[in-house]
Amino acid sequence: MNRHGLTLIELMVCVTLLVVGITALLGAFLSQMALNEHARNMAWAMNDANRVMERMRQLNVNCDTPSAAAPSECGDGNDACADWNDWLADTAEGKSIEPDPDTYELITMTSTGTDPLQVTVAVCWRHKSRVIGECTWDAGTETFDTDDVDGDGIIESPAMLSTLMTCRSES
Repeated sequence: MNRHGLTLIELMVCVTLLVVGITALLGAFLSQMALNEHARNMAWAMNDANRVMERMRQLNVNCDTPSAAAPSECGDGNDACADWNDWLADTAEGKSIEPDPDTYELITMTSTGTDPLQVTVAVCWRHKSRVIGECTWDAGTETFDTDDVDGDGIIESPAMLSTLMTCRSES
């Protein structure tokens, strides 16, 4: 007798292999989406750090002593900037990290020395329940706090810029 078709065991093996393959592809897809989101946030954070650093360089033209102080005026010139985080939030472009940049992103700046001044601009941000950088998230008040974990006096982050700054003349 010549039979055609699959036995139940063959069918179960095929379905099991198909489910394992689909699960692996779905896991790879979801991991890639998470990596893409992290890369996007990292690019935005580096862009924000660069904007702060460039503004700091502009403020140190034709000065006597280099300074890492935030501009005295924010945004439209009516508000005083408490720090670089406030300055960036008040610029036309604002902060970049989504979904709520004013809540989920913190710009920190540390400086040491006098002339040249060593300046480090770091960006901490919150991604779901995880904080990227040496900052802590207080869910009760929905605010960031800086937390220098390694005790070196610099708030560090994967998105940070460091440079030596001195006064320069306008050319």
